[in-house]
Amino acid sequence: MPIPRIMFALPLLAAGLFMPALGAEPAKPPPGALGMEHEEFTSKVVTLRQGGRLTMANNSRWVHIIGAGRDGHVVDTRGVPMTGLKLMETDDVASTGTWTTPGTFYLTCSVHPEMTVKVIVTPCGCCSAGSCA
Repeated sequence: MPIPRIMFALPLLAAGLFMPALGAEPAKPPPGALGMEHEEFTSKVVTLRQGGRLTMANNSRWVHIIGAGRDGHVVDTRGVPMTGLKLMETDDVASTGTWTTPGTFYLTCSVHPEMTVKVIVTPCGCCSAGSCA
């Protein structure tokens, strides 16, 4: 009896997600960006002013799938200018939308559940529309 093709595809897919790519050392994140190592963000807490954006950079050889939530559980959250999931492959750099709601929010990686960052958005103080950036 022939072996089903899926028996070859699933291990290769899993290897691509959980084993680092071979090649040159990944680039360092740009200044001011939140970096992503293998299973952690380079900072546990990020503080932004209302009206700002958060730039994230994958400076590892691992795939990360980032979204609003905690402990690997991604859920769209009111006030987080990021809906759904963002796939961050090696050397990817991405920015969120504008953070207009002051408060404390969380972003997490669905591939690495221990990878969660707290985002604190401080009020602008100059206006009520959240456009003081």
